[in-house]
Amino acid sequence: MININQLLKEIIPPDDYQHRNGFSNEHIILSLSEVEKIEVEHNLIEMLKKKDDILIGETLAIMKSKNSLETMKKRLESSKNSSSKIIWASFINEIKGGDEEMKNIALTEFDNVTEKYTLIFIFHYLSNFNDSRINEKIRTYINHKDYLTAYNARTSIGIDTKEIIEREKE
Repeated sequence: MININQLLKEIIPPDDYQHRNGFSNEHIILSLSEVEKIEVEHNLIEMLKKKDDILIGETLAIMKSKNSLETMKKRLESSKNSSSKIIWASFINEIKGGDEEMKNIALTEFDNVTEKYTLIFIFHYLSNFNDSRINEKIRTYINHKDYLTAYNARTSIGIDTKEIIEREKE
């Protein structure tokens, strides 16, 4: 059996650009034995209690960790901004396989996200709700005058980007 502390370092690298840009731990999580999953899950929940780290939440969501729901709910409730609330609500929604309360939180908080780069970043989390109301709001951005906004809105809900790329070339 692998050293749990070493495994946790591989699953949750330092929270900086160098270690996390383009990083995915899904392949590690999916390759864990049942015993390792239980131990990793327990440790990740304890880490999340102490540190607001989206990668920990994302990892627990990949694991479909029902044991983490209480801790995630606390993270959601303590979130200070709309994008953070949307992210934690998306993890809870994913673990539960759909949750109307979380969808409603995301729908409400979506209206408060106005900064361009935050909006671009949050489209992916919003589309994960698979909610027609949220997707309709994302659709309002698919022809946005800003290329990155329109492109990311389209890719988040699976709309072809050819048209928007051609528009940008002109």
